[in-house]
Amino acid sequence: MKQAVRVLLSVFVAFSCLLLGTEGHGRMMSPVGRSSRWRYDSSAPTNYDDTGLYCGGFWKQTENGGLCGLCGDDWSLEQPRPNELGGKYGAGVIVESYIATTTAEIVVEVTANHLGNFQFHLCDLDEFGSESDDCFNKYPLKFADGSLKQDINTTMGTIKSTVDLPSGVQCEHCVMRWTYTAGNNWGVCEDGTGAMGCGDQETFVNCADISILSSVKSLLYKPLQTVEVPVKEVIVEEVAVEVPLEVNETETS
Repeated sequence: MKQAVRVLLSVFVAFSCLLLGTEGHGRMMSPVGRSSRWRYDSSAPTNYDDTGLYCGGFWKQTENGGLCGLCGDDWSLEQPRPNELGGKYGAGVIVESYIATTTAEIVVEVTANHLGNFQFHLCDLDEFGSESDDCFNKYPLKFADGSLKQDINTTMGTIKSTVDLPSGVQCEHCVMRWTYTAGNNWGVCEDGTGAMGCGDQETFVNCADISILSSVKSLLYKPLQTVEVPVKEVIVEEVAVEVPLEVNETETS
């Protein structure tokens, strides 16, 4: 019986998603996400669909086994994906520096509410060298109440969140990642029943390049790096050169 309920609910979810379709509905504005940087920086490539970084869409993410690109792109795209470092929008430009602070205020703009929750993660590139799930998963960011998720209920427009920065982490280049897991799809819950918010949901992801520094001095002055330069031994041979003697005619006359 439970198996039959699961099948029916799955069909219902699929049919509902087909009817409703999907449009972009959110973006991280501070620190500004890579696809939205053009809104403040004219040198950045333009992405008018910067509210639509939802893993290629619900159907595509399902087709990819629930996987999503590190920064919201379709997982099946060739790497580096557009919003990852080295991709079209992933220039690595630092858009925000958090100096001598233990918290960060993050601003997200939600243009169409899907219920659900926000999560934030930090990837320290100084430590890991490159973006990866392991890098992001090492530093899940906690909210003021100690939780790792912020339910947004039916809130629309600008949503501000304050998160604690990881203790002891300082980086010239970190990546802040926002993940918005929607909760408006009807799906199968773990106990086999059906309910709104259960099962697979749309996922929106943005990445922003930031730094976390202990002081302004850290921003202005970087320590000198010692570079070993290999020295090639050069052997110079002594060469005897015969130099003609110049004679002063005045002295000899």
